[in-house]
Amino acid sequence: MMALADYRLCDICSRKAFYDADLEYERDDADHPAVRGEHYTLGYLGDWKVICRDCAKTHEVVIQPIK
Repeated sequence: MMALADYRLCDICSRKAFYDADLEYERDDADHPAVRGEHYTLGYLGDWKVICRDCAKTHEVVIQPIK
């Protein structure tokens, strides 16, 4: 059984969405504007949202400019 911490969890229901233990996270500066509540980066990733298949039936991820 894989540890729950090795999975990226759904941002809606908190169920396992995908196995991410093999992704190379790096510690980042907590004050960096690209870091939103987490102090780790993944390459050039600035922010991300993940939803599981069940939640994708009723929700969508929308990218929009910061106001």
